[in-house]
Amino acid sequence: MTLGGAVKKSESRKVWQASGWLVLVAVLVVQGVIDWRSTTEAFPTVSMPTFGQAPDRDGHRTIGMLAIDVVHQDGSQVRVEPEELFSEFHYSSARFAIDNVFRSEEPISQETRQWLGDQVRRISGGSDAKSVTFTWQSVDLDIVAVSTTPLGEPTVREVEL
Repeated sequence: MTLGGAVKKSESRKVWQASGWLVLVAVLVVQGVIDWRSTTEAFPTVSMPTFGQAPDRDGHRTIGMLAIDVVHQDGSQVRVEPEELFSEFHYSSARFAIDNVFRSEEPISQETRQWLGDQVRRISGGSDAKSVTFTWQSVDLDIVAVSTTPLGEPTVREVEL
C-alpha cells in the first residue's frame, strides 16, 4: 500500500465521519422542531416527555375517576375495578373504550351488553348480573393531604344486562 492510498483512505473516512455527524445533528434539529411545534408528545423523538399532567405548585391536580358497580340478580351490589372488568385490554385502550362506548349517549348494542355480562360472570365466579353502573367523577386530587374532593356533578350510565 502506498502512502498516497493511505492518505486518501484516511481523508475518505474523515469525510464519512463528518457526514455522519452532520446527519445526526440535522436529525436532532428536525426532532427538536417537531417536539417544539407539537401539542402532544411527539414520540419517537430524542427528548424528555412532557410533564403537563403533573400537579401544580400547591399539589393539586384535576383527574377523572371511574367507579363501576355491578348489581347481581340476587340484589347484591359490588364495586369492580375497571382493570379487572376490562382485563382483556391494556388499561389505556380499555379506558378509551369505556369512555367512548359507555359514557356516550349512544344506545348500547345487544352484543356489547352480552360481552359486558360475560365479563361480569368471569370476575364474579359465574354469577349473573342485572345491571352495571358506570360513574365518572372529576375530582381535585391533593397530593399533600392525600385526598380527593369531587368537582361538579358525576356522569352516570346504567347498563341493563
